[in-house]
Amino acid sequence: MRYFEVEGDTPEEIYEAFLWEQKLAAEFVTMEVLEQGSKGILGLGKKIAKVKIVFNDMEFYKRKIKLYLSDILTKAGFEDYHIEVKENLPEVSLNILTDEDEERLIGRGAAVLDSFQYLADRLSRPTDDLRFLVDVNSYRDRVISPIVAKAVRLAYSVKKGGKPAKLQPMAAVIRREVHLAIKPIAGVTTLSNGNGMLKTISILPERKSYHSRTRP
Repeated sequence: MRYFEVEGDTPEEIYEAFLWEQKLAAEFVTMEVLEQGSKGILGLGKKIAKVKIVFNDMEFYKRKIKLYLSDILTKAGFEDYHIEVKENLPEVSLNILTDEDEERLIGRGAAVLDSFQYLADRLSRPTDDLRFLVDVNSYRDRVISPIVAKAVRLAYSVKKGGKPAKLQPMAAVIRREVHLAIKPIAGVTTLSNGNGMLKTISILPERKSYHSRTRP
């Protein structure tokens, strides 16, 4: 949820202007009147209205991303599919379930899935406290999660032994999860290396000789 306190001539005008400016449907917005305001007499004694607007950003972006994904799938010729939504806040997963050619939706090196994730990130960019993940037939659980778990174990080994380690080349959608999983581990940092879609990740001990930085 996102909250806004807005002032204007009347609560009704504030509400309508907010919906129009933000291009939102009324179903995602509620309003609480804090100060009703008044026109006064001949302009004297006029009081500004003040309202608290609550924007249900999770439902809005969830619906928006789902509609975009459905449109892409339909145009790509997919007929038998279902988008399953799971909420494990702050993460919201939109898992495309299909018996049709899943490789077309995942792509070599998860390149297509990465494009879907890029779309979701762009559509939900205004929110900072939610993360919308796109998945295909639970690919993240089947493939990405084991890679991330291995990377975390390796990070603790680097932290303990002080020697850098390198992971196999991987797509951006996987690298992103590895970077995020290792980021909270004190004493190590990660760095992507290479050109093209597939890059390796180096896990480095945090020393003066290494500059702490993380890139997807």
